[in-house]
Amino acid sequence: MIMQSSAPLITIDSATDEPYYRQIYGRLRSAVAAGMLRPGDRIPSARALAAELGLARGTVETAYSLLAAEGYVEARGQAGT
Repeated sequence: MIMQSSAPLITIDSATDEPYYRQIYGRLRSAVAAGMLRPGDRIPSARALAAELGLARGTVETAYSLLAAEGYVEARGQAGT
């Protein structure tokens, strides 16, 4: 299932000292913990999310790597995350 909502799942705050990748990581981890993202739900590709937020793709990939390492998301290659 692809998340489709009127409110963005991830927002970043440029006024804080917290790195962008940690903000993304925290927002997605909280969404999983709160049940907003359930097993089988898809999150945006790193490229799409980076474009939406105006960030470098590597920043989003770093956040996704942390989430995958902790078991919050599972990358499935071409099928998505």
